[in-house]
Amino acid sequence: MDKRSKTMIIVTIFLLFLLIIKSTVIDPVGELVGDSEKYRLYTLQTSPLNGGLLEKAGLLTYRVVKVKQDSIEGNTEVLLKIENSDEWTSDILEGQYSGKVRAYLFYFIPVKDINFRGGFVKDEK
Repeated sequence: MDKRSKTMIIVTIFLLFLLIIKSTVIDPVGELVGDSEKYRLYTLQTSPLNGGLLEKAGLLTYRVVKVKQDSIEGNTEVLLKIENSDEWTSDILEGQYSGKVRAYLFYFIPVKDINFRGGFVKDEK
């Protein structure tokens, strides 16, 4: 193996290490407080509901990378899953929220972003 090939392997390993650090430490927002935490849970719990092949195989991981209160006016209605149960409960948050959930393949390769704006809307029919 020549010197250039060794250098490229070292650079590739270094960039892979940086991607792992970015995806696992820098991207996630962590736990928040109050209504922001409820919105974080809402986005995290409702994002993986599309049931693709990678998700069924357990290869996708979802992490919340952004939660933002857009305005203090109005309300946002969210659904939260009750722990240790398959039941959902609705909650009303003060203000308008938006967020972003990122799907990762093999826990560190970003695959897609899922953007949320507001909560769920009931069908009045």
